Amino acid sequence: KIQQDGDYFLTSLILDPLNRNQVENDFIVLEGFSKQKKRFQFKQWKKEIGGDIIIADEICLKNRKCLVFVNGDAMGKSIQGASGALVLGVVFRSFISRTKTVSSYHSKPPELWLKECFLELQNIFESFDGSMLVSVVLGLVDLESGVLFFLNAEHPPTVLYRNGVATFIENKLELRKIGITGLESKMKVKTFF
Repeated sequence: KIQQDGDYFLTSLILDPLNRNQVENDFIVLEGFSKQKKRFQFKQWKKEIGGDIIIADEICLKNRKCLVFVNGDAMGKSIQGASGALVLGVVFRSFISRTKTVSSYHSKPPELWLKECFLELQNIFESFDGSMLVSVVLGLVDLESGVLFFLNAEHPPTVLYRNGVATFIENKLELRKIGITGLESKMKVKTFF
């Protein structure tokens, strides 16, 4: 039990830096909350691990500031779910970093950026042959126009909370979880104003 909790603790230390909101913007208020199923104590630290992950950051595409985010839930409990969240977080953060440092990414339209990010995640998760899947909402908000571009891969429906009212902005599942083969042809970026 002590060894297992130690492994959980070390895994949580790897996940924590990935699972954060790096957005400071007056136009959009972004809040995320996740509560993992597996809670544990290792020595004096109380922590939790699981497959839920929320990441947000800012990038620039076509000389416009954009907020990008992923809300994901990797299949499995405790260490299996955390492993999937770790893969998702590393690949998504890597794609963001590449976007910020490689000039050819700056000229991409939002829809293409989302498709390429999704395909990179899909290719990585397909390599696990179905043993690791993840549901996600992957999105990008153009901070000048306020337009939301997004893909939902078998995640709960996206909710807009505006002026004290919560509404679903989608009503139909079109994509299966990332990692299931054959998703490329079904991928369609949705928009919301």
